[in-house]
Amino acid sequence: MKKIINTRFQWMSTLAVSSALALAVTACGSSTDNTSTPSPSSSTAPAASATAAPKKLDPVELTWYYPQNKANPDLQLVNDAVNKITQEKINATIKLMPIDFGTYEQKMNTIVAANEVTDIIWTSNWSFKFEQNQKKGVFQPIDDLLKNQGQKLYKSLEEKFWNDAKLDGKIYAVPNYQISAQRLGVVIQKRFVDKYKLDVNTIKKMEDLEPFLKQIKDNEPGITPFGTQKGWYQGALYNIDTKGNVYKNDPTFKTLPEVTTEMKAQFKLANSWFTKGYINKDAATLKSAADAYNKGTTAVWFDFTGKPGSEVEFKATAGGNDVVLVPLAKATFTGAASTMNAISRTSKNPERAMMFLELVNTDKQLYNTLVYGIEGKHYTKTTGNFIKINQEAGYFTNTDWIFGSIINEYLPEGSPADKLEQTAKVNAEAEVSQLNGFVFNSEPVKTETANVKAVQDEYLQGLATGTLDTDKYLPIYEEKLQKAGADKIVAERQKQLDAWLVANGKKK
Repeated sequence: MKKIINTRFQWMSTLAVSSALALAVTACGSSTDNTSTPSPSSSTAPAASATAAPKKLDPVELTWYYPQNKANPDLQLVNDAVNKITQEKINATIKLMPIDFGTYEQKMNTIVAANEVTDIIWTSNWSFKFEQNQKKGVFQPIDDLLKNQGQKLYKSLEEKFWNDAKLDGKIYAVPNYQISAQRLGVVIQKRFVDKYKLDVNTIKKMEDLEPFLKQIKDNEPGITPFGTQKGWYQGALYNIDTKGNVYKNDPTFKTLPEVTTEMKAQFKLANSWFTKGYINKDAATLKSAADAYNKGTTAVWFDFTGKPGSEVEFKATAGGNDVVLVPLAKATFTGAASTMNAISRTSKNPERAMMFLELVNTDKQLYNTLVYGIEGKHYTKTTGNFIKINQEAGYFTNTDWIFGSIINEYLPEGSPADKLEQTAKVNAEAEVSQLNGFVFNSEPVKTETANVKAVQDEYLQGLATGTLDTDKYLPIYEEKLQKAGADKIVAERQKQLDAWLVANGKKK
């Protein structure tokens, strides 16, 4: 069954990339070339101008909130370049409102609570969470907007991507096409791999890293052996299907507790590494994962994505050092919910916001201006689709996946020439959960969910990074989770999962 499903997804994903590439080329051509030669059939086809002229759009300003790694001195310069494009295309100006990753969720919660007028908000399943904020009414449904102002955008993505942006049968966000699979693994600086002749093929699980980490600790003063911000516990490393939080090979689909046996083992290993000096001392207080390795003084760190071409991104944020990616689990299909842009319910111009989202996902010039800045200042074109980025020129994002579809992007030097094809291949071959489509509704246990989160905020990062002594604090953590209602959440998840399994013919 899995082989059949994967073959189906491979065909669909290849088709999607081909279609998206065609759309990107078409959009690019239409935005920069107004003197193209008519096709042979155009002389006999009805002229578009024979119909009523499109209604002239009144000028509007839109605001767009999204996370970034750091502030850019040339933000306004790039913003002006963006507006030059958008004014010509849709008579709108965009006020770019980037917020650093570490405080993004907190600041967005404040903005939303104050009922501020906003237009476009970046959301995901891991920061400023899509489901939670949709339930609060932060976003507005966009089905009609897609039909009227975003037809090209809608056609550029397969249905499975739009399904990830649906809640209660309606679409509430625009997925950013990128890798939609997760290949968990570690990133290792190549200079240390070469120096210590590390055979990366022998690294099959996290424990296998320990001899190498000891070498770094003993022989590389000033280098942190393993950098982390929130540990590395991920269900896919331990044969856990995170769609339902059950073991993949469990025919009973029994929902696992909040703290699994595997999680306890990871906490204990992390605490051992921290005690030995392998893990960065500030792991429990860092706000961003990149803070653990962005100075180039970390030998190894955990990678939650494993996307094609990410070696270039890591090199750019790790002191310019080449890196090696080492996968530790099979790729699993995760969908598109990790990066999306939604239209705020407080937007006074939702139609224009949709027009902008279509433009940023289909117009090559606009997308690359947002990602890379201004040609000739922040980057230069080299050969083909490749560019050379000047990181010190005043605008550097390193977050192509925040803005829109990567189908439109130029490739930084060092990227694989077939990055888009590799992305489609990973998306297609990734293991598809048999629980794909199940979404847990936390509303019946919202009080318990809030209470559990409060406990997690207090203890989880310290335990996961090894900063807190496992023997002392893990029992306290488990006891507080139980008092907060963790067991009730597990029971509700099981109830909803069982109902979904029966409804989808997977369980009697």
